[in-house]
Amino acid sequence: MTALSSTDQAIQTICAKELHQALWLPETALHPRLRVTYSTTINFHDTTLPVILFIGPMFGTRYVSLQAGKLARECGVRLICIDRPGFGGSTPVGLDVRMQVWLETVPVLLQKVGVKQIAALLTHSAGTVYTLNTLAHYRSILDPKAPFVAFLVTTAPWVPIPHSNGSVSGIASKLPGGMLDSFAGLATFMNTKVMPSASWSGGIISSSVSLLSRIISTDVPEAAAAANSTTEYEQYGFDDETAKLIKKTALKFQFAESVAGANEEVKFCLRKGDVVDWGLATDYKVCIDKIASNEAEHHTQTSHSGARLCVQACFAESDIMIADRGQKYFEDCWRSETVGSHVDFETRTLPGTDHDSIIGDLKKGAMRSVFERIAQLGKESGAQSTG
Repeated sequence: MTALSSTDQAIQTICAKELHQALWLPETALHPRLRVTYSTTINFHDTTLPVILFIGPMFGTRYVSLQAGKLARECGVRLICIDRPGFGGSTPVGLDVRMQVWLETVPVLLQKVGVKQIAALLTHSAGTVYTLNTLAHYRSILDPKAPFVAFLVTTAPWVPIPHSNGSVSGIASKLPGGMLDSFAGLATFMNTKVMPSASWSGGIISSSVSLLSRIISTDVPEAAAAANSTTEYEQYGFDDETAKLIKKTALKFQFAESVAGANEEVKFCLRKGDVVDWGLATDYKVCIDKIASNEAEHHTQTSHSGARLCVQACFAESDIMIADRGQKYFEDCWRSETVGSHVDFETRTLPGTDHDSIIGDLKKGAMRSVFERIAQLGKESGAQSTG
């Protein structure tokens, strides 16, 4: 049998059926029938492994299953990643129903992939808003023996602008709404022509907002990006030439599909417009108090037979998206006496990381340790994920 060339191997890897799956949400009074595209890691057939629902950042689409697939296999976990509306093949929706569509997607998706309970929710950046709502509405999808949620600013959570003072998010919030309607096109140009390595939300957003700010003569502080110590071989598991082709080709595939959702997503994150609905996460403190209240009720109903919910927040050493004030606000929400009575909260800061490398760097970032933690919790629970 003739060995595949590097190009053929790269294409075969990117075209794996696990990376290109879809489901349909039924029509409701709020929206027509909607298509949602998603992916799983290629080890998803191994039902002995715990399942992680990854709720990604703005550009953390279903291709994260490819980027984190080798690590997931090494650590012994499975991953599900979803294209939010307007990304990949997911049908675009308005700002007023964006959160509602996400909440409708979660139970339909888990049924589609045959998973009753997951080991953990894992989120990064803008995914925080969706994750808080998911936890508040669907606590029962977590393994009752080891319920775990990790916020990695996923690694540093997206924090509402009034509480963060992040330089980039603050500048972006001042941009005219009409200019944000061009964000997807600008991000595509920046990520395919100017700085193709910026595959995570912070790199794309900061570079794009920097360019927009220059157009309207608004200064954005320059921030030195933390160098990524992960090689393509370490990330994808192929020889250097093939691994680099996988990275390059996957980027082309991602931006050849729709990224129009970025226009709505950036306005959603910045709460641009009266119709933006963050659901229960409109006020983080109120939402997190609600999560704690749900935990108290859950333990009463189960006669305290289940484990306490564990929430871990991993922060970058330097984060231009939320800044130190945003980190303190997020930590304080979880550390209140009311929440602490029912939820175990852990926090740590990873040296030498920024908004992107905390998730993209597999050595200095948080992904490996979080995956290993979830795998260990699965083994200790004895049940792991059902499905």
